[in-house]
Amino acid sequence: MATTLNELEVLFQSIGWKYKCRQEEGSSEGYLYSSFPTKHYRDVDGDSVVTFIFNVQESGELIKVVVPRLYTCINPQFRRAFFEVAIRKTFEKKLCFYDYDHRDGEIRMLFDLPLEDSKLTERQIKRIVQAMLMHIDANDDAVRGAVENGELPFIDYKADLSHEITKLSPDQQLELLVEIKRRNQVG
Repeated sequence: MATTLNELEVLFQSIGWKYKCRQEEGSSEGYLYSSFPTKHYRDVDGDSVVTFIFNVQESGELIKVVVPRLYTCINPQFRRAFFEVAIRKTFEKKLCFYDYDHRDGEIRMLFDLPLEDSKLTERQIKRIVQAMLMHIDANDDAVRGAVENGELPFIDYKADLSHEITKLSPDQQLELLVEIKRRNQVG
């Protein structure tokens, strides 16, 4: 009951998205690709658009979403900055991740959707695209600064920590406070 390439096409048509389809001969696997506008991100040509590739794999049990050629980082001195930014942004969002091709410096975004025995829905696919576009736009300055200039964004650890603590239950907050006091007494 996984999602086939044909079913993915029907979803795209239902949503009204323009796309191109490539199917492997004699197989139910292949991919669709479509372009979507961005608000902040600009590609190497200055266009505010990204291409999404929806790759049907494992007999439709896995949909791999790839946004290729977001950036290029060929300067070895800037790679470390990119990796630090990429790890942080991936950790913050927990939806998708950046992938780096060491052969040509291409940076792309990936998202794996394991469907197993489920069908992909219109709502799911819209949410994935919307969330990935928001992620690309929101992090463009930080990622671009890293790959083009080796810059690392200012990180406000105090605000991050405060935010994480507010997500804890009152019992967990109390437990954390007790542990901090215990450690201060020992040290």
